[in-house]
Amino acid sequence: MDFKPPLFPKKVTQTFGDSVSLENRRTQQRATGVGEILISWHHEPDVLRSYTTLDISENGARIVVDCYMPDGLTGLALIHRPTNIRIDRPSIVVWCRTVRGETGEIQNYEAGIRFF
Repeated sequence: MDFKPPLFPKKVTQTFGDSVSLENRRTQQRATGVGEILISWHHEPDVLRSYTTLDISENGARIVVDCYMPDGLTGLALIHRPTNIRIDRPSIVVWCRTVRGETGEIQNYEAGIRFF
């Protein structure tokens, strides 16, 4: 299966620019900024899912999701937009937490994704 959709340019950009850092987040803070990441989960290999990134580094990302994601869910992280950086790395959900509003209602969830 070809995971490289024809919608994106084939040119590979070498840096994330101002929006994303390729450094390990333990030696440098994760880069914050709005973007999105495309992931194909192993339980649905023919479906691409797009998630808003809250921050991203060489080793992983924090994403916004609309439902709880179980720890250990695996997939293939494909590309980060708008930078069009090809990730093409296996990934795993390492944590997921609820984000609540001021009155306690669930707004969404955040999940931590680790790239291998």
